[in-house]
Amino acid sequence: MAHLSARPLSQWAAGFHREGTSDDALVLLHGFSGHPGHWQPMADDLEARGHTVVAPRLPGHGTSPEDLATTGADEWLATAREAADSVRHHRRVHLVGLSMGGMLAILIARPSAAYSLVTINAPVSTHDRKVAWASLASPFIRETVAVVAPPPDPELSHLWVPYSIHPTAAVAELVRVTRRAWREAGRLRRPALVIQSRTDETVRPVSGPRLARRLDGRLLWLEQCRHNALLDPGRGIVHAAVIDQIENA
Repeated sequence: MAHLSARPLSQWAAGFHREGTSDDALVLLHGFSGHPGHWQPMADDLEARGHTVVAPRLPGHGTSPEDLATTGADEWLATAREAADSVRHHRRVHLVGLSMGGMLAILIARPSAAYSLVTINAPVSTHDRKVAWASLASPFIRETVAVVAPPPDPELSHLWVPYSIHPTAAVAELVRVTRRAWREAGRLRRPALVIQSRTDETVRPVSGPRLARRLDGRLLWLEQCRHNALLDPGRGIVHAAVIDQIENA
């Protein structure tokens, strides 16, 4: 069985806040077992257009699976809300989330009075059917070995830094976030863009259209893109879609 081991925070995994000159601010929420560094390429493009960007590091992420095993939905949501509160002085606040980050964005949209919402490969349904059983399995199975794929774009390998194992208790918390967000999405009404990769290796592509209908939002298909579309060679399409959403919503 794999062993939970600590590791220092990567220099790329720290949260960041870049203040811009426009009236728009974006809260960028990373995915499960990810870290804020995944947003660096997009943040560079947004900053160049004068927008404020804040990307918090969710508790238990960017350090070690051992840390992740001790955190959960409440801490992740609190951190996301704090990030949104830090930019409330802007005229419009937009939420953008990758994978689990998209579900967190849905959950904080109303409390933060966010103007618009973008989800990227949000996990309504996953390829791994065992995920749904994590809450039942967590008392007996402490962790599972993660499938560590090569970085989507070798040029951004320094930002990849995935966890090699996933604590089962944390996966159960991911499921909790997903189910709560699905319920909230049915009540949420604001400009929403759902981005979904047809070739997503983690999330079943049907998740995109289902969530778009639930949010009464727009759907954008990515024809050839990995689950972490932020580090994929096709990420420019995602950048352009997010910029269009916030500047023309």
